[in-house]
Amino acid sequence: MLNGILDLIKDSALGAITNNADVPDDKKDAAVETTTNAIVDGIKNNISLDSISSLLGSDGNSDLANNQTVNSIQASVISSLSEKVGLSKEVAGSIASAVVPALLQLLSKKSGDSNDSFSFDSLLKSFTGDSQKGAGILNTLGKLFGK
Repeated sequence: MLNGILDLIKDSALGAITNNADVPDDKKDAAVETTTNAIVDGIKNNISLDSISSLLGSDGNSDLANNQTVNSIQASVISSLSEKVGLSKEVAGSIASAVVPALLQLLSKKSGDSNDSFSFDSLLKSFTGDSQKGAGILNTLGKLFGK
């Protein structure tokens, strides 16, 4: 299940970056990896069952645009893309504003689909031992990204 989420993050980043003419071709791979890592780090820094539930319960961009967790994750993506890849804040912002809300809406849709086995709550609980903070999942995500 965790690999599926990581694939969703990478696919979302790949789509937004590959189709963005403002990202030089030689920086696209680094931008995808940096965006993925920044989103994972943003989730790590904001993870709790309450914050994830509020994100997955959002049903539109207006809800997500005003969500503190979304704003924090987007700021992390912007900062990482600017500092690590050398993209302008405007280009980094366009990527973050395309990837983060779309990814969260996709996760929300999957979590609400009774025909889909995805459940973010059960994923969190399986890695955290049902605690409010996601220490277990944080360690697992960190290992997957070499941190």
